[in-house]
Amino acid sequence: MGNNTDQIKAELPDPETTQEYKELGFIKSEVNFTRLPFFVLSRRSRLKKQGEIEYKDSIERNGEKLNILWRVTANIRYGYPGPFDKKVHKAIEFLINKKGFPVENPINFSFYELCKLMNINNSGRTKKMIKDALIRTKLAGVESRGAFYYKGEKRWIDDIFNLYDRVLFVGERLSNGEVADRNYVFLSDWYLKSLNSFYVKPLDFDYYCNLKSALSGRLYELLSIQFYSLRGKPFSVEYHKLCQLLPITEQRYLSKAKENLSLAHQELNESRFLTQVRWRETGKSKWILTYYPGERVRKEFSKIKLGEQLELEILLRSETGAANGEAKLFDDDKINVAEQLIKMGITGTNAMKLATSYPVEQIQKQIEVFNWLKENKNPLVKTNPAGFLRKAIEENYNPPADFLQEQKRGLIEQKKAQETIEEEAEQARLNEIQRQVDQYRQRLNDQERQLLRQESVELIESDESIKKQFVSEPFIRAKEAEIVKKRLGLEST
Repeated sequence: MGNNTDQIKAELPDPETTQEYKELGFIKSEVNFTRLPFFVLSRRSRLKKQGEIEYKDSIERNGEKLNILWRVTANIRYGYPGPFDKKVHKAIEFLINKKGFPVENPINFSFYELCKLMNINNSGRTKKMIKDALIRTKLAGVESRGAFYYKGEKRWIDDIFNLYDRVLFVGERLSNGEVADRNYVFLSDWYLKSLNSFYVKPLDFDYYCNLKSALSGRLYELLSIQFYSLRGKPFSVEYHKLCQLLPITEQRYLSKAKENLSLAHQELNESRFLTQVRWRETGKSKWILTYYPGERVRKEFSKIKLGEQLELEILLRSETGAANGEAKLFDDDKINVAEQLIKMGITGTNAMKLATSYPVEQIQKQIEVFNWLKENKNPLVKTNPAGFLRKAIEENYNPPADFLQEQKRGLIEQKKAQETIEEEAEQARLNEIQRQVDQYRQRLNDQERQLLRQESVELIESDESIKKQFVSEPFIRAKEAEIVKKRLGLEST
């Protein structure tokens, strides 16, 4: 047990005095870098020596099977970001939240602030350790192949990037040539954009900082997101997949696999984040772990506004559903209709259930009727409007007669308006053709005008269907216009 390197605590300086710890509350952590692995959990981890970690998975999105990849590669000189580096990043996350949303570059800080947040001594040694940690984190490269989700455009990213774009310390020169009087971290473009699209999950910063082991903290991050996606239901995950996400070394034997996770499981159970963990064997050296949420999880939910992160809930359910006996996938139409239902007062859980249980067209029809009822202050939606809408969708209510009559009148008016628009557009087209014909004629010299008239007269005389006694000057001018339109490639009909 004592040699279990996957549960070694992040090494901290041995301070003569430590900062007084104060309650700091919740922080909003960006989901991609919280869910996917970036930092190793031990200085002596075999994964750290490899210089890179990978998370691979085969999933189904919108009916298509995909192989996704998330790879983090260390800088050769500075090495792989470890547990102390993660504590530094968590302190940076706190400062990001303190600065407020939308987040803007750069994030400025003092070493005193970081040491206070990390509850460690502010000394020359710790300053050097923090500097090295920030540089290590900045230099670690990320490769995403369908693993990083950008909520702002609702798409999965294929790109190579970093967590930080730049790190600058006091005394170094800024891009404008000035000398920095503060320390600065410039967040990478994808990380910044994801934060500002509010793809975040509130995490209890106090609870995280008080956990004794790095593995406990990592499990808390990961499970907190998954419990939220399942609305407090148990979360099941394949052992080999969990090892990639944490990341820890995968074990061949169940006894060793349990031993590696036992202390972290025990700490999360004792702190009431979990009630129990069950292991189920599915094959040789293959197991599924089921985590059961505790009282602390329910308390966290009470601090999160219902529907605040519906898209996070839907996305994670779609990718974790296989291990939980759920195989439903969610397209953009269902996400959009669920978001509409939340705005109308239906809870996030019920909105998602409705969006996945009934056709989008049926829901949209009931939303249209619901809005009409509210606009007309109908008593049906006075007492419990959200409850009425939910039942209307479930039972597919017929629209009121007044609604249908108004809708019919609206369609007639809409048709008339459309016809008017089309007529005006056609007239504008004909006017433009006439303008070009007139402009062409104005550019002709006398000889060219005479030739155009002669060609027009010859065409009229050769056309047996035209009665020559009815040929007038306007008729000749009209024939000239037809000739010009052909020359210009214009059509009048």
